[in-house]
Amino acid sequence: MKKAFTLISAIVLCFNLNAQKPFEDEQVIVTPDFLHFYFHGCSPHGGQVTITNYTSEDLVVNRCYAENFNVECLYEGRNIAETGMFVPIGETVILDTYATPTAKDVYGTLCIDTDYGVFTIAIYYETTYGVDENNPIFNLAPIPANEFITIKGENMGRVSIFNMLGQKMEEHFAEGSELVISTVHYPNGIYFAKTTQDETKRFIIAH
Repeated sequence: MKKAFTLISAIVLCFNLNAQKPFEDEQVIVTPDFLHFYFHGCSPHGGQVTITNYTSEDLVVNRCYAENFNVECLYEGRNIAETGMFVPIGETVILDTYATPTAKDVYGTLCIDTDYGVFTIAIYYETTYGVDENNPIFNLAPIPANEFITIKGENMGRVSIFNMLGQKMEEHFAEGSELVISTVHYPNGIYFAKTTQDETKRFIIAH
């Protein structure tokens, strides 16, 4: 029976097999832990997924699919998202991955379904074409964020955080030119920081 694993950092699935092994560790490594797709002008942008087979047999990739996205995973120009492929013993394949969202500014999960389990990668889609908020009067980092975000700007005043549904999560007052906000309690997803001057900046939480 296949088991699904959600992995947060480098996605690593380890196996200890009793059979004679050509490698010190039996494992499959899938990276990265997240992909950020975006749309600018008329061109969608993608990313790369690598799959490394450190097991004692050829790895079978059954298919690749995504929540909230239609995906293409190209290997040597061939889309293996539905047809699948083999990753030979000890080899690494690189998949050029592209995603078409089923909604605007969404996040989801890219699933790499293999005979060693289902590996998951958080994926995000952001439209940047013609969006004024991408050039705000304040800066926000890091993106994606994990434990905190740092907002820097002048005369920011009250800074409110909203989720994708437009619900206000919390509100802070920036007394100086820098404001640090803890995000450890935020679920993964896309959020918005808005200042008193109605300047808005998108950011992503990926734990």
